[in-house]
Amino acid sequence: MKKESTCSLSSHFVLMLVCSSMILIMMTGCNKNGDNSLIIDLDRNDKVSIFDLVDSISVVRLETNKECFIKNIKQIIPYENRLYIFDSRLNAIFCYDENGKYLFKINKKGRGPDEYEYAEFININKYNDHIMILVPWGYLYFYDLNGNFISKIELPKDIIAYNEVYAINKDTLLFISFNQIRASYYSISEKRILKRFLEVSLNKHYSISPTNKSYIYMDSIYFNDNSDYCKILNLSDTNNPVVFNWNFGKYNNKQSQFRKIYNSQFNKKSKRRKATLTFEQLRDLLNNYPYSSMESNKYRGITLIFKNEHKQILYNKQDNSYLVFNETIEGIKPFSSLSNQVAGLQICNSKTIPYLDKILNEKQKELISSHNPENDNPILLKFHFK
Repeated sequence: MKKESTCSLSSHFVLMLVCSSMILIMMTGCNKNGDNSLIIDLDRNDKVSIFDLVDSISVVRLETNKECFIKNIKQIIPYENRLYIFDSRLNAIFCYDENGKYLFKINKKGRGPDEYEYAEFININKYNDHIMILVPWGYLYFYDLNGNFISKIELPKDIIAYNEVYAINKDTLLFISFNQIRASYYSISEKRILKRFLEVSLNKHYSISPTNKSYIYMDSIYFNDNSDYCKILNLSDTNNPVVFNWNFGKYNNKQSQFRKIYNSQFNKKSKRRKATLTFEQLRDLLNNYPYSSMESNKYRGITLIFKNEHKQILYNKQDNSYLVFNETIEGIKPFSSLSNQVAGLQICNSKTIPYLDKILNEKQKELISSHNPENDNPILLKFHFK
């Protein structure tokens, strides 16, 4: 019986892990208040080659054996010459070296002292080299970089959902939550929430998710607040300064659109939810629907849906110019990605096959041609940013 294809990735995240990985490289070039006088024309469709954006492309074939068969990749975290891969279907973390050799996994589902019932998100605290596994209803587990359990903490119950976690410093964690108050600073030593912030109106609370809107650049954590102008905030600074505004002119989202989304889902009198809009319905009620934002030394970028198409916008921090495109000339489409400021990772699947001949050398093509997606773990394409 055939094993389930390892390249079937979680719906929005990875299906589309393509160019945005390489492209979502982003922003600087604004004044102290984050104002950006440049209006981005989303109707543009520029001709862009992937090699305008990256220096080179590497191929990493993940080892497959009975101990490691990946079902559904949600996150890939490159750290200390390793790849930590979170499989959301198995609720497990697989660790590989940078060449794709399998090292170990963390698969501790259960109710024991070192076990977790469900994992929502993983991250690595670079200040103490701890792997963090976040349980959305308020538990955080710590493991060392070799997968050994260290400890767990119970988080305050006044926050309903914990969806993402980032380390701000040795003692402070940042949590992003799909709550009306979207962000919180937490002190590990004091075991308490230091500050809750980024409160949004009910209209906006049910419009655009705050998850997958953060990225790390130059050791700081940045966040797209999903406001009318898509403000990019530095959350490593506890004053949360705005460092950049995405201005799409007539295609900025309007307050009236957020109200319409809310009114479509809630009874005005009872304030109770009468319907839940699908992602497609939400997307169609807004001028643009933002996905990921990322940054490199040269570019700031954002991926969004505009007129039912995924668009990649890249702002050149060096000359104050920008690019807007649906896909590169090689056929690489921008989608949500798994990236950091140095390189983007794309999972090789049926959607990537048409353009591989145009971007890989012969040795890399041979490596991919011998790959069986039904029985082998995914192949990763690693795009090295300029």
